[in-house]
Amino acid sequence: MALQAVRDPWAAHQFSPLDVPNYLLERFEQSPLLSFPPRSIPPVAGIYGLYLGHQVVYVGKATSRSHLRMRIWKAANKISSTKSKLSHLRCRFLLMTEECVDYAKDHLVRHYQPAWNLSERDSPVHGAWRPGVKGPPTWDEMYPPK
Repeated sequence: MALQAVRDPWAAHQFSPLDVPNYLLERFEQSPLLSFPPRSIPPVAGIYGLYLGHQVVYVGKATSRSHLRMRIWKAANKISSTKSKLSHLRCRFLLMTEECVDYAKDHLVRHYQPAWNLSERDSPVHGAWRPGVKGPPTWDEMYPPK
């Protein structure tokens, strides 16, 4: 007769702080992938990702002052002012407390290494010139104004 493994009755209650990055990534990837910009976005703090095809190209954060609805619509307006099409983009987001958004964004940027997060000047959300940077921003080269 074979020995049966003893099931841990406390397994559902265990938490390892080292699992937080994996849990964040899991929850982010399980959130629905939506058309961009989504029709309905809550005005709360959180993080969001923009996708081109199946690839994350930008990860952003939103605080209570500059909430998800505002940040995502600003990105949509910036992108729509270029020759690129919003219909090519998708997005997903997670709602979270403001205290967690910096950590969550940093972790997702390190994990995905999205092209538009390479520098703040290259992002479609900010897109602003930064002192000491020579030449036009990559974003404007890739997606020139209409």
